[in-house]
Amino acid sequence: MNIRLIPLLSLLAAAGAACTTSGDDDTGADSSTGGASTTASTTDSTTMSTTASTTASTTATDGTTTDASDTDASTSNGTDPTTGADGSSGTDTTGGGGEVEVRNTPETCNMGEVVSPILPDEASHMAATTLTPASYPFEVTSLVYDLIGTAGAGACDSTMAHRVEVYVIEGSEPPADPADAVANEMFAIEADEAATEERTVVIDLDTPITLTEGQALVIAVEMAGNDDLSASICVRACRDTGGVADLDWWSNAAEVPYAWADMVGDFGFISNFDHRMMGHTP
Repeated sequence: MNIRLIPLLSLLAAAGAACTTSGDDDTGADSSTGGASTTASTTDSTTMSTTASTTASTTATDGTTTDASDTDASTSNGTDPTTGADGSSGTDTTGGGGEVEVRNTPETCNMGEVVSPILPDEASHMAATTLTPASYPFEVTSLVYDLIGTAGAGACDSTMAHRVEVYVIEGSEPPADPADAVANEMFAIEADEAATEERTVVIDLDTPITLTEGQALVIAVEMAGNDDLSASICVRACRDTGGVADLDWWSNAAEVPYAWADMVGDFGFISNFDHRMMGHTP
């Protein structure tokens, strides 16, 4: 994985700049051990908006598969009415039974990054975040993450289809095999050809995921590559946290068994992913 720093509004202008693992902006690891490229932005308040319809299939721990017809990729204007974390605690919710957002990054990020795989070796590796609610039981009703895309060879492509895996775990590190989690689901996210610059994906759950005392939720996004592996899915992260360990993970594999590595503790990243979940305490 590699690091690139450019203002978010300059993504298109910098489309020709390939990801590298060297230079002053690089805090990642080399392709032999895994890593991620990141594009830093000075503000998140001017993000582009896209809308797409997707179909998700969920695979439960009993092996059954059902259609999640209400799953969609919704619009975002770069702001959120819910309260975000400051990055120090890793979570933030407000009680009272109303819907809240749980995230590991501030709601308003002053220094954003875009994280991508090194191609072709890391195509379809998973970029995961562990989210822990402030109180239990906690019912997760939706999952949210942001994709960034730029035009040109070697760039990010937010239009592509990809999968999302979700695990209920005890602790912080995802399991090498999702089957070893307390529970797991898989969502197939369809392509959105209109989302060329940015895409916020919102997965609304048909059945809420209930977290009990000591449990956390992992959201893992596939960093899928295009057919010739010249571009990939890229996810948004935020440097405002300074990089908190035991929250973000890189699978180092495209399929099971995964060899999860800590983005901060193992690779030295100074950011955290913007994956988040919505839900409430019953």
